[in-house]
Amino acid sequence: MPTMMTRFYSASRLTVLLVVLIASTGCVGAISQLIYVVKGTDVEPAYSGLEDSTVAVVCVSDASAYGPDMLTTTVAQAVAMKMHRTGRDINVIPATTINDWIDRNGWDESDFVKLGKGVGAEKVVAIEIGAYSIHEGSTLYKGRTDLSVTVYDLQKGGSIDFMYGPTEYSFPKNGRPAIQTSDRQFEAFFLANLTENIAQQFCPYDRVDQVARDAMSLDHL
Repeated sequence: MPTMMTRFYSASRLTVLLVVLIASTGCVGAISQLIYVVKGTDVEPAYSGLEDSTVAVVCVSDASAYGPDMLTTTVAQAVAMKMHRTGRDINVIPATTINDWIDRNGWDESDFVKLGKGVGAEKVVAIEIGAYSIHEGSTLYKGRTDLSVTVYDLQKGGSIDFMYGPTEYSFPKNGRPAIQTSDRQFEAFFLANLTENIAQQFCPYDRVDQVARDAMSLDHL
């Protein structure tokens, strides 16, 4: 008659074999179901300190120092929208309020604490983007950027409360042939994944959705 320890090892081996088999067949849906059964799907963010706070989200890049920049505007607004919809009581300051303050005060894009105080924020999420590109040679699309995200807590004198990066973010891993899409379509796709990656540092997310995105990054779209 098998002992409890024997049954434990048999079950463990079966779990490992299931994972290997599913992964080798490339079945993302099956992997997602296995993760759901074993761990559930809700993943808590790396930093939950934005809850019950008034937050300013601002994004800067090398290009934005020379005038209005659609890249930084898009990233900041997309991340702010995801925070607003998270249901975690994050009071996000409207982009119009932040932009009006910047226009009136000639902000130099370096003093995030000053900006936060100016718009009445308790915390500032500062997103810094550098070396941004969406092309990998002349025949392949691949988004790539240097990324750093910092949270400044104005209730603690403007001290840094959280940092993500600096890191290089790229997506998808193997790129996408240029013949399959256009600059505009690919950039929209890349920015959607970039902003999701940033928002996940502050907002809970679904593990199944992340598995699907990871699988997509391993192959051509």
